[in-house]
Amino acid sequence: MKKILLTVAALLCLSLCFAQSGEQQLNSEYQSAIREFLQQDIANRQRTMQRSAEQILISLPNTEKLYDETYISIRTQLVDGTREDGTSELNYLFDISYNCRHLEGYTDDYPLGVFDYDSSNSVRAICNLTKTFIEGILDDIFRPGKAVSIKIFSTTDGVELSRVIPYDGQYGNFRYMPVVFNNEQLRISVDTNGIKNNCQLAYIRAQSVRDFLQNNIRNLTRTTNDFSYVTRSYTDTGAYYRRSSIEITVHDAFRETIDLMTADKIQDDYVDFNIPQSTSPYDNAYVLIVANEDYDHAFLPSVPFASNDGEILRQYFVRALGVPERQVKVLHNASRAAIYEGIQWLTDLSQAVASHIGDQTIPQANIFVYFAGHGFTDFDGNAYLVPNNLRLDGIKALGGKKGCGKKKKNIVEPTVYDIALSRKEAALFAKQCVSLDSLCSALKGRGKRETYPVSRLTVIVDASFDGHQRNGALMLRADNKVNADAKAKKAKRKANKNSDAIVLLAAAADKTAYSFDAQHHGFLTYFLLKEIKGLASTSDFDSYTYQDIYEAVERKLNKESALQGKWQVITGFVDGKYAAAWQNLHLR
Repeated sequence: MKKILLTVAALLCLSLCFAQSGEQQLNSEYQSAIREFLQQDIANRQRTMQRSAEQILISLPNTEKLYDETYISIRTQLVDGTREDGTSELNYLFDISYNCRHLEGYTDDYPLGVFDYDSSNSVRAICNLTKTFIEGILDDIFRPGKAVSIKIFSTTDGVELSRVIPYDGQYGNFRYMPVVFNNEQLRISVDTNGIKNNCQLAYIRAQSVRDFLQNNIRNLTRTTNDFSYVTRSYTDTGAYYRRSSIEITVHDAFRETIDLMTADKIQDDYVDFNIPQSTSPYDNAYVLIVANEDYDHAFLPSVPFASNDGEILRQYFVRALGVPERQVKVLHNASRAAIYEGIQWLTDLSQAVASHIGDQTIPQANIFVYFAGHGFTDFDGNAYLVPNNLRLDGIKALGGKKGCGKKKKNIVEPTVYDIALSRKEAALFAKQCVSLDSLCSALKGRGKRETYPVSRLTVIVDASFDGHQRNGALMLRADNKVNADAKAKKAKRKANKNSDAIVLLAAAADKTAYSFDAQHHGFLTYFLLKEIKGLASTSDFDSYTYQDIYEAVERKLNKESALQGKWQVITGFVDGKYAAAWQNLHLR
C-alpha cells in the first residue's frame, strides 16, 4: 500500500512538473514574437512622435521659434532590466534632446546665469513635448503604479560665475545631494545663500525641469518616480553649451500588455504569430509587395502599420502558401520608379517561366501584387497609388517649387490635414503616382504583340482613395465639388478596362480604409491574413475559392470595423478573362 501511495505521489509530482514545463515552454515560444511586436510598436510611436514634434515646432509662434537649423531628437527602445527579486523585466526608455547643426549667432538655450526652464526655448520645448507625448501617445505605457526612473541632463558653459546668482529656494533647499558632475560622483548643496558655481547652476537647472515634470504631467502624479541628475560644465563658452535633455525609463512597462498578448495568442487572435507552415510548394507564384508607411513629403502623413502589413504578408506567402522566398519581392517606401521596376521584374519572370508548344505560349506564372499606403482619386474618377519621393513642382497647395512644409495655410493644426487640389493640381499630382489601371494592365502588355504570359493576376490594395488617412482624418483630395458617387462609379468602370485582373480594394473610391490598431494592420490586410491562417491549418485549404475567401473577409471585416466605429466595406471587381469564372478560382 505504501509503495502504491508513493507511486501515485510521484506521478502527481511528475504531472505538475510537466504542466509547469509546458507553461514555461509556451511562454518561451511567444517571448521573441512578443518582443518583436513591442519593438515595432515603440518604433511606430517614435516615428509618430518625431513627425508630430517637427510639425509642432514649425507652428511655434515667433517668440518661441527655434532656430531653423535645430531639431528635437526623440529616441525610444526596449531595455532589459532586473527586478529587486532577481527576475527579469522589460523596460521602456524615452529620451528627448535638442540638437543644433550650426552655432553661428543663434541660440535657443538658457541666457547666461539663468536657471528657470521657461527661460530657454529649447528646454521649454522638450518639457512641453514630453508632457504631450506622455499624456497622449505614451499614456498606456505610463500606467498608474509603475516605477519610473527620470534622469535629467543639464549643462552650463565654461564661463565662471563672477557673482552670486540669487536663488529663493523655489525648487527646494538641497544639502549633500548626489549628482554626477563632469563624470564625477559628487555631493552638492544649494540654498537661499545663492548659486556660487557652475555645478550648482547646472543642478538647479535640472531641478527646474524636475519641477515641471512632477507638477505638470498627469501620468507622473500616479507613478513612483526616482529622479537623478547628470550635470556638466563645458570648458568652452557660449549659449550652445547651456541646455537640458530628459531620459525616462518605465520599469516593467509591458507586463500587462505581455500577459494580454500571451492570452490572445493562445486564442490565436494575432495573425503575426504562429503562421502555419505549408508542406507543399507554390512554385509558380510570383509576388510584389509595396508597403509605403513613411512618406518624405511633409503634406503626406505616415500610413500606420503599412510596413508591418507588407512584412507579415511576405511571411504568409512564404510560409503559409509555400511561395519560394526568392519569388517574393518587398518594397518599403517605394518611389514610382521603384514600383515600375518591381512590375518589370514580374513581367520578365512571367516570360521566363512560360512554356512553349510550337508557336503557342502557355502561361505558367500566378502573379500577386499588393500595395499598402496612400491612394488618390482624380477629377475623372481614376484611382492612383501614391508612391514615395514625389516631386511636386507647380502644386501650390503642397508648397510648389519652394519645397514642402514652407506653406502652412492648409494645416489647421499640427498633423491635421485637409488639402483640396484644383483640377490642374490634381492632374500634376496624379502624374507622379501609379494609376491602378496602368498597374493592372501592365502585365497584359503595351500592344497586341506584347502580351505577357500570365496565368493569373491578383491585385490587393489596402489604401483609401477618398482623401482620408487610415485613422479617418482628412488628408489630400481633389476638390470636394466633384461628385463622389460619379467618381466611384467611373473609377470602377475604368480601373480594369484594359486588364485581365482580379482586384480587391480595402474600400470603394469614395470610402475610407481604416487601420485595426490593436492588431497593427490595415483592416483588409488583417482579415485576409486571418482567413489564410485559419484555412492553411485545415486539410482542405486548396478547395477554398476566391469567392469563399472574399465573403468570409467581407463578413468579418464589416462586423469588427462597425464595432470600432470605423465601418468599412471592401470592394472588388474583375474584368477580362476572369470575369465569368473568378468565383471558382483557388488561391493556390
